[in-house]
Amino acid sequence: MKGFNIHISENQININLFFENDYDSFVIKNDEVEIAIEGIILNKKQLLQKSSYSDFKDFFLSLYQNKNINSIKELDGEFRGFIWDKLNQKKFIFTNPTSTQRVFYTKQNEHVFIDSHLVRLSETLKKNTISITPNIDNLYKLLTFGNMLENETPIENIFKILDGHYIEIDLKTQNILKKKYFDLENIAYYKDSKEKAVHDLDSIFSENIALEYQKDNELNSKHFTLLSGGLDSRIAMLYADKLGEKPDETFCFSQSGYLDETISRQIAKDYNIPYTFQSLDGGIYLKYIDKLTELSEGCGLFTGGIHIQYAFENLKNKDFKIVHSGSIGDGILGGFNTVPYRKKPGEFKIVVNPKFLPKVKSDFEKVLNQYESEELFYLRNVAYNRTVLGAQVIEQYAYQTSPFMSKTMLEFAISLPEKWKINQKLYLQWLNQFTPNASDYIWEKTGMKPNAQWKSTFGPKVKKRFSKLWNAKITKQTEKTSMYPYEFYYYNSQDIQDYYQTYFKENIWRLDNYPELKKDVEFLFGQKDFYQKSQGVNILAIFKLFFK
Repeated sequence: MKGFNIHISENQININLFFENDYDSFVIKNDEVEIAIEGIILNKKQLLQKSSYSDFKDFFLSLYQNKNINSIKELDGEFRGFIWDKLNQKKFIFTNPTSTQRVFYTKQNEHVFIDSHLVRLSETLKKNTISITPNIDNLYKLLTFGNMLENETPIENIFKILDGHYIEIDLKTQNILKKKYFDLENIAYYKDSKEKAVHDLDSIFSENIALEYQKDNELNSKHFTLLSGGLDSRIAMLYADKLGEKPDETFCFSQSGYLDETISRQIAKDYNIPYTFQSLDGGIYLKYIDKLTELSEGCGLFTGGIHIQYAFENLKNKDFKIVHSGSIGDGILGGFNTVPYRKKPGEFKIVVNPKFLPKVKSDFEKVLNQYESEELFYLRNVAYNRTVLGAQVIEQYAYQTSPFMSKTMLEFAISLPEKWKINQKLYLQWLNQFTPNASDYIWEKTGMKPNAQWKSTFGPKVKKRFSKLWNAKITKQTEKTSMYPYEFYYYNSQDIQDYYQTYFKENIWRLDNYPELKKDVEFLFGQKDFYQKSQGVNILAIFKLFFK
């Protein structure tokens, strides 16, 4: 477990660092300040070039002396850290603009604890004879939405630092203030034409791709990129190729013969890029219940990253330091828009099990009321709080990056009018204008080539739906209906079924003090649908992990 932990009590501050040496992490200590930042600073080279410094530690110290905590606004990438201002007796703890680098905190009995890992934080509390209890409301949110909302965790009175935020701790009073340093809420609408926007998108994306691949060169690492049947990873890889940064290896994982494999394999072949494929057939990894619950730390359903764990642990050559992806591209360029105008968020894209919505409805509505834009709600609560699990799994081996997740890209995407983005209109215009070769291949989401905008709506509603029905009902090839058909794997393996039955029987007692939750978990496990079964098991795994 990388990162850091901090224990602040009345008389002392204890700090432990678990940094790796291969990246941009650094520590500064003097009589006035202590600064520790861990991770990858994608714009590190550019910041130095604009300054008179050659050493990044010296640069950042000078930056802090001039701008105080606002210094972190200059950073972009996968980072987290803290600044201890000894003169002003304040401590600042921060995460990156997308909160992919998680940090948790709590105040208990005049002690403040901060940790980059929730599991480690829970263990620290126990060692300090502080008991932890489950937050039952949040667990019902996990069942309802598939992940925690906002800054919530499965443990009472422990919170996550939100994306683009930091906490400020007054060391004299131990007061904790939540503050924002990167704000997407007041972005003005884009004022130029759609044609100009497409050119700006090309410029921003090109720069982001260049930063990522140049960082590989800085770190003396090969270029390793994910590739699937979707558009996001495809366009990221093709832009790299266009910029002269041809990937050294592409990696795909899915059910054998599914579109994700057939499409990505053909793209890699056509561009003469080494291709590695990991079959997900059989689903033996569905037994990784405890492993994935530990990685998700109970903040998301383990099924969301369980196949990624299997794929990466079986990857033979892990001689890379960055995993290039196209994460959340489809979302910020249209996927989070349900209508062609700005509207408040609703249940779209977030509710995965409506059975439990009445139990959390009041809290859910309070959260929804904080947002004027559905995009910003889904960006935080679907992209950052759910999709990010894959990156957390990958981070055991390397940092995952995405050209869609820079501050510049996020600000630009949010500024674009909803009527341009709805149904990926602008996305497809951009793709066909600047990487028309990306349309030579089928888009997994639609089952059609993305060379016409009408296909983005017709494909999922007609072509893909018919294909799924054909494979499920006519040819009886259920395994061909998804990248990872979990239900097919479950019901075609007595071993997996027995494992889940045993896990349930051995752990259901953990809910004896929570009869309503126990009843609901028993209901879930009794369903034929594997997704609901696994939800019930997920609750048991969280109790096993934290509340032994």
